[in-house]
Amino acid sequence: MKIAILIDSSCGIKNTKDYKDLYLIPLMITKEDGQQIADDENLSTDEFYKLNDSQLLKTSQSIPGDVMTKWDELLKDYDQVVCLLLSKGLSGQFNTFRMFSQEDKYKDKIHVIDNNGVSIVIKRQLELVQKLIQQGKNGQEIRDIIETHYNDIHGYIIPKSLVQLVRGGRISKAAAGLAKILKITPILKYNGEIDKQGKTRTFKKAVEEALKLLKAMYPENKKIDISHSRTDEETINLVKKLVTDAGYEIGLLDDLANTIICHTGRETFAFMPFQIWGEELWK
Repeated sequence: MKIAILIDSSCGIKNTKDYKDLYLIPLMITKEDGQQIADDENLSTDEFYKLNDSQLLKTSQSIPGDVMTKWDELLKDYDQVVCLLLSKGLSGQFNTFRMFSQEDKYKDKIHVIDNNGVSIVIKRQLELVQKLIQQGKNGQEIRDIIETHYNDIHGYIIPKSLVQLVRGGRISKAAAGLAKILKITPILKYNGEIDKQGKTRTFKKAVEEALKLLKAMYPENKKIDISHSRTDEETINLVKKLVTDAGYEIGLLDDLANTIICHTGRETFAFMPFQIWGEELWK
C-alpha cells in the first residue's frame, strides 16, 4: 500500500522535498488590510518577521478547494493519504477537513488525524507516521495509534517578551508594564489548546518551573523537544543549559511555526516531552 502524508504549515516545514511522500497545504495569513498570504515556501522567514513586527497578523484555515484538489491529485498516485493538521483546539482546520474526508469519494482513503498537534509536535508525529508506514501500517491503523498516544499531551510555552500578547489584546498595556517592572514571565500550557498555567519572576525561573512540571507529569521521559521564535543566542544558550541541568537530553531544537508566532511573537519558547507514547512504537 502506498501512503502519502499531508501536513499544513502549522508544522513549520516549508520545503517538503527533503521528506519522502510528504506534501504541504498552507494556512493563510491575513494582513491588517485584509490581504491574505499563503504560509508556504514563497513566504520567507525574513519577510514573515518583517510583516509580523509591523502589524497584527491573523491566521485562517487552508482554502478547502485547494485541499480537496490536492487530495484528488495525491489519490492518483497513492492508495491513501494521512493528514497531520493543526490541532482542533487552535483552529477549525481539523473539523473542516475531517468532515470533507467523510464524503464517499474520500472515505477510507483520506485519514484526517485528531492529533492535538502544532509546530514541533507535528514534526515528531511526522517521524512516527513515517516509521509506521515502513512497518506496513495502513491509514486507519496510523490514525488510531496517533490519536491514542496524543490524546493527552502536555507541554509548556513561555513568551519572554509580552509585546505580541499586548498587541493581540491578550494582556493589557498596564499589566504588561507592571510585569516588565517586576520581571514577571507567564507560563502557558499546551494540551492541544493554549491556556494559562501560571507566572514567575524572571524568564529563567519560568523555564525551570516548566521543566519541573514536565518532570512531575512524565517522570520516565529523558528528552525534551524545544521550539522557539527569533531571539538572541544568549537566551538560546541559557535555555539549553537549563534543560541539560535539569537532567534532560535535548531532542529537536527548531523554529516555532508562523502560526504560533503570529500570536506570541519573538522570544517565545515551547517545551514538549519526547517519548510520551512509549518506546515500542519507535522500534
